[in-house]
Amino acid sequence: MSGRPSEGSSHPTVAMTTVHCRRSVLAAGVAVLAMVAAIGDASAGQANGVPVERAITSAVPAHDATGRAPAKLGAVTALGAGESHSLALRSDGTVVAWGGNYAGQLGDGTTVDRTTPVRVCAVGQGAPCTRFLTGVIAIAAGSNHNLALLRDHTVVAWGENWGDLGDGTRNNHPTPVRVCAVGQVAPYAKFLTGVRSIAAGALHSLAVLDDTSAVAWGYNSFGELGDGTIYTRLTPVRVCAVGQVAPCAKFLSGVRSVAGGWVHTVAVADNALALAWGWNYAGQLGDGTTVDRATPVRVCAVGQTAPCERFLYGIRDIAAGPVHTMAQLSSGGVLTWGDNFTGELGDGTFTGRTVPGQVCAVGQTAPCERFLYGVRDIAAGDYHSLALQPDYTVVAWGSNGQGQLGDGSDESRPTPVQVLAPQS
Repeated sequence: MSGRPSEGSSHPTVAMTTVHCRRSVLAAGVAVLAMVAAIGDASAGQANGVPVERAITSAVPAHDATGRAPAKLGAVTALGAGESHSLALRSDGTVVAWGGNYAGQLGDGTTVDRTTPVRVCAVGQGAPCTRFLTGVIAIAAGSNHNLALLRDHTVVAWGENWGDLGDGTRNNHPTPVRVCAVGQVAPYAKFLTGVRSIAAGALHSLAVLDDTSAVAWGYNSFGELGDGTIYTRLTPVRVCAVGQVAPCAKFLSGVRSVAGGWVHTVAVADNALALAWGWNYAGQLGDGTTVDRATPVRVCAVGQTAPCERFLYGIRDIAAGPVHTMAQLSSGGVLTWGDNFTGELGDGTFTGRTVPGQVCAVGQTAPCERFLYGVRDIAAGDYHSLALQPDYTVVAWGSNGQGQLGDGSDESRPTPVQVLAPQS
């Protein structure tokens, strides 16, 4: 993270998760997650593609002090990446982390950076930990905080705390703490239950509950929590329904999935409808405006202008970068909207959009005649984008100053290029 933002400022200066890896890709038997996570810079021990000035200066040694090759991290089912740290969920339900640790985001009870993975401690432990977190079924990483969804459908969090740990405090925690229930006040005796899925923005956290409602907590100066206010929340609040104003009388339901950007949030709801709320400086909410929204709005359909009369349906998945948004259609097409300074929208231009547009096919130039199709998965980086092709190869577009597109160059690309295979 490049500095704590002041609440109410117009331009947040926070870094955020740059690779949103999903277990669905791993389940498909593709080794793309490790490749995607490793494209770009690897300073501070992380592998996340955040643009930084430091260059890679050393490689992993071929052998350890005993002359043996170091053991490789295996049995990984999901990955997460923050500003300068990485974490992995293993098949036994444990979590390991490595990289930057100034706020305790590695969860090992210390604030010591680690260049190799360490186990995340159990709730209530202190360094040196003797018990470690188990029963984890999903993970999510913000800039410098992490979430874990447990088998009992509760959530724990650790790291830097803007309220995004949800424990009712602003204290950083180097080991996991339980996320409080909605409406809790000190001494916070009840905890969030019935959680179906989790997601993390830069400084805020999100959960979809079993009843298909959504809750959010943490930093909120741009309305990214969706509760109709711009007040930071130290414990979860319910996300308001479309069209509501605070104090909301109706709340969002039918939510399938959520994703967090820098300070905006996107969701897929019933009928595969795309929704968004929060910061809208570059049109990343997709409602045809650049007006911030403290409650959800519907994303406009392709070709619409504000006030939109048709809206975006048929969404399979959604992803959020700092100031751009991606949607994967049920048909396998990809739409993007928001900031396009480095070509991250993939439409062949460097002009931003406040409503969705199609991503061009590989080899096309604007105005494109062919577009991506059959895509299996998407991921949004800071200022670049990725898509998994039908043949399980990867294409990328946007910013490329650190080589994050993986095409053998450092030139930004406004349309997709093929990510190259590792050199033997």
